[in-house]
Amino acid sequence: MPARLLIAVPRPLECAWAGTWFDAVQTITCWLVVGMKKLGILLAAGLMAFTFAACVAQVNQNAAQEAHQLLGVRLAVVEEALGAGRLDEAAADIQTALAHDPDNLQLKQLAAEIFTRRGAQYYQSGTMIAAADDFQRAVAYQPHSAMAWDYLGMIASQQHDWQKAIDYGGKAAGLEGKPDPAYVALARKELLKVQSGGIRPYLPPGKRPKVGD
Repeated sequence: MPARLLIAVPRPLECAWAGTWFDAVQTITCWLVVGMKKLGILLAAGLMAFTFAACVAQVNQNAAQEAHQLLGVRLAVVEEALGAGRLDEAAADIQTALAHDPDNLQLKQLAAEIFTRRGAQYYQSGTMIAAADDFQRAVAYQPHSAMAWDYLGMIASQQHDWQKAIDYGGKAAGLEGKPDPAYVALARKELLKVQSGGIRPYLPPGKRPKVGD
């Protein structure tokens, strides 16, 4: 009877080992086959994961390209309306574009230009409330818009809101690197009169005291 070799090796469930040299070779071969199968499964899983990641990257790339193309179309529509002087249409189109891409700096800069130009038209026609609203939109989109700040300062000066005239006009002058405009100097003088009790400060409609107060 051939000698039996006892080897204390953990046995996988997939293979049974009888204990002879021949059986040991068979068992080791079985382990190798099982290991290769498991390796094949791991390789297949890795390939599937790589393929999935590649598909996701391609989808993201396609989405980015589509977004870029859509932005180009929206910009073309807005710029065409702006170039034709259709400021109301341009304002509506740029707000629609910003609703889809609110952090786009190019859109914000264009929006500031549109609202400044439309605000200037309102200002020239004497529609001060609408003008102020547009200039406020302009500086919200582009805080460094010196022209919009200057218009806001002039409107505040006309309304005798001296502090805002000083603040807005001074900001506009600072952005342009120029001396304060004349209305700022006037606003400072008038504000001193208010602070000394010489005249009442400006109060917007609705907050003014009734006659006899």
